[in-house]
Amino acid sequence: MNTKKRKRMKLPNGFGSVVLRTDGNRRRPWSVKVTINGRQKSIGDTATEIEGLALLAEYHKNPSLFAPALITFSEVFELMRAERFPKLAKTTQVNYLSAYKHCHRLYGKKFAELKIGDLQAVIRDTRDTGAHYAMQKKVRQVLHHMYTYAVKYEIIDPAANISQYIDIDQHVVKYPKTPFNTRQINRVKKLGDKWAMTVLMMIYAGVRTSELLSVVKTDVKLRQRYFIVRESKTAAGRNRAVPISKKTIPYFEFWMQQPGKYLITTDEGSQLTYHQYRTRFDSVMAASRCKHTPHECRHTCATMLDNAGANDTAIKRILGHASQGVTKRVYTHKSLHELKKAIDLI
Repeated sequence: MNTKKRKRMKLPNGFGSVVLRTDGNRRRPWSVKVTINGRQKSIGDTATEIEGLALLAEYHKNPSLFAPALITFSEVFELMRAERFPKLAKTTQVNYLSAYKHCHRLYGKKFAELKIGDLQAVIRDTRDTGAHYAMQKKVRQVLHHMYTYAVKYEIIDPAANISQYIDIDQHVVKYPKTPFNTRQINRVKKLGDKWAMTVLMMIYAGVRTSELLSVVKTDVKLRQRYFIVRESKTAAGRNRAVPISKKTIPYFEFWMQQPGKYLITTDEGSQLTYHQYRTRFDSVMAASRCKHTPHECRHTCATMLDNAGANDTAIKRILGHASQGVTKRVYTHKSLHELKKAIDLI
């Protein structure tokens, strides 16, 4: 970071400091310090100066002290990131960082001076890379969060929140979701290999692929017949109990005996990424003569539960959908019984 930029972010007296340490080759060379009881105390180390400033902002919860009119787009993003990212699932963090890269034309511009034309130019840049509705929506979400943050901390006036006026392409469904039919499920069952098992585990649990891959063995309760999803893309999906169907108990037992901390792993016991799993999933689809995506396993579960007449609240709890009047993250024996009763209908 150049000297001019650091001057622009001059800190008020008593706010703290971000100091570059030159002793050795450090991965996090910036030391963040605040004054407590007359003495300076380190509150952490960061890889860059702007991350250090974001840490100070989080510590004081008052980014507007950074001369609001001079704060750049990239600085607002880092400040927002320091506050918001710890509350997000890892997959969502990765998606937001990917979306932020499409905003490169705005990085050095003063945030308070941005116009709607600047934001629409970012959407055009995103479209020009070949990205369609999904990525454009993520870019718009990132911009919306940045403007919400800027208003919250008085970096801009509420009337200057122009993120609500961003236009993106209309959503066009190229590949409509199609649930597995009974014959296809039976063909997957006949394969009998461990990756076919995981497909059936998703079909009869309704979890997202990322959720299943993040399940650790200590959160699998075979005797009580449920497992806990800790990481999810939505708040309603996190820390939820998912019932294990009687049909898939043998598959869970098999995977519990495999090496590694996580339930679904490589042969060596390492956690799988989505792309690594997708290769294995596609092999199962080819062997079973099916044409489905992993997300269609979840769609299949929802469809089967609905067709079987399962309780609507139970369906939402199983899938991790938000529902009014349902207490999240608190599962009594009675509610678990209802979830298992619902999943056993399919």
